[in-house]
Amino acid sequence: MKEKKESKRHFNKFITFTLIVGLIVAFFSVLSDNLPYLRDGSTVLELVISYLAVMINSLPMWFILAMLVGYIFARNIREAAIFGAIFTICTITFYFVIGDLYTDTEVPLSFKYQTTVFVSWYGASAIGGIFGGITGLLIKKTPYVLLILLVGLLLQLVVNGIRSWGDFVGIAQNVTYCLMIISIVIYLGITKKMKKNIILERE
Repeated sequence: MKEKKESKRHFNKFITFTLIVGLIVAFFSVLSDNLPYLRDGSTVLELVISYLAVMINSLPMWFILAMLVGYIFARNIREAAIFGAIFTICTITFYFVIGDLYTDTEVPLSFKYQTTVFVSWYGASAIGGIFGGITGLLIKKTPYVLLILLVGLLLQLVVNGIRSWGDFVGIAQNVTYCLMIISIVIYLGITKKMKKNIILERE
């Protein structure tokens, strides 16, 4: 009985996290899709909001959040996969709902087109959530799983391309990715050194 209550409480915490964080991510993602062109006279607040929106509406950040779900809430591989998928599916649902309210599409879209979009987006979100959740859980066992994230960040920099370094938001986003990559490398280096020291002490 006590275990059931604990499991229910644990799941409720996950749902609360998903609703709050999912809504925030969805809102900023929609905002990112509808950002106005930033001119030289843009205020600091506009630049910061634009930066946050673009950062949050990126594949690495969605993957990191799915990792966070797996790391915090998952107790096994099965839960990591399920929780990660639920989080990303809920978030993409919020994204579609908020996006529909935010934008007014005058051109009617065919049912086939809408179905294709939903299937592809939900499919990609579910797969990303599953892998992200499992990756987050596995970090507890070995930090070298972070190499998956490192590769993803490098790929994102390649996708962004040289043109992304031409404006403030693009530069800020790329610098953030670079700092994250450096942080992962340093963290793994420190972890490796600590393990070596522990082994030497035991010998």
